[in-house]
Amino acid sequence: MMGLQESLEKIIQEATGTFGVYVKHLESGETAAINENRLFQAASVFKIPILATLYRDVQMGKVELKEHIRLEEEDLVNGSGIFKELIPGIDVTIKNLATMMIIVSDNVGTDKLLSILGKENVNQYMKEIGLSNTYIRLSCWELLCSCVGLPPQKFSMDTYNDINRRFKNGEIDHHSIVFKESHANNVTTAADMALLLEKMANKQLISEKACHDMFEILAKQQFRSRIPYLLPQNTVVAHKTGTIASVVNDSGIVQLPGNKGNFIISVFSIGNNTEAEGASIISKLSRVAYNHFLNKVTV
Repeated sequence: MMGLQESLEKIIQEATGTFGVYVKHLESGETAAINENRLFQAASVFKIPILATLYRDVQMGKVELKEHIRLEEEDLVNGSGIFKELIPGIDVTIKNLATMMIIVSDNVGTDKLLSILGKENVNQYMKEIGLSNTYIRLSCWELLCSCVGLPPQKFSMDTYNDINRRFKNGEIDHHSIVFKESHANNVTTAADMALLLEKMANKQLISEKACHDMFEILAKQQFRSRIPYLLPQNTVVAHKTGTIASVVNDSGIVQLPGNKGNFIISVFSIGNNTEAEGASIISKLSRVAYNHFLNKVTV
């Protein structure tokens, strides 16, 4: 019978893309990893560090979750989310921005929060808690501009429409910073994101209540075609996906049944032929880890 490491490696052999994987059972400490310290484009998984920094700043009294923010036309950002369909001129709370940023990967909500918190504030907090290979340099707007070969620039409806057109036509600039293993990009590692989630799961981040609240938001994730896809339907998975061109990611905390504990699974990839192919690999990795810990672990 194959061990966890060997089982994960066998699945990765099926992939056309390059993968970074980190799996850890929190109660027993059993770990398996592949390319866990390699830099990958974070895509929307970078929204977990933003969420953590928000709750840290709330704890410090710098931000109030109930504060209302008005979203205007210049806040529009292409890609995932629903706020872009509702603005201009709607009022939402900071908590609403954070929730939508996670559960439907809302790019408008993300960039608004990032402008409130500040990129360097997020980067500094990640370093403080031990994420030495995580860098957030680009907003969603800047990332999407670069991805289709446009220089980062201020919002305009012309640029917004141009980005939509370029994505629709498949005009991806694979030589842009978006796809480079560079600290000038939004990059992280499977090990770094697993560490952040482990601290959250173990209630070692900010406060017990903050960890509980962040977990609850992540557990409402609407995109479930990756980590949760092949798991039993009622499995609680607190996670965040990320996708941009050939980059297909997902990182989360999985609750096992029968007092078997929890495990972290953090998967990043680039060079997938299709998004569906990358998602399939992630869901298989998750199922293997789930079955391994379910059948082996005694807590």
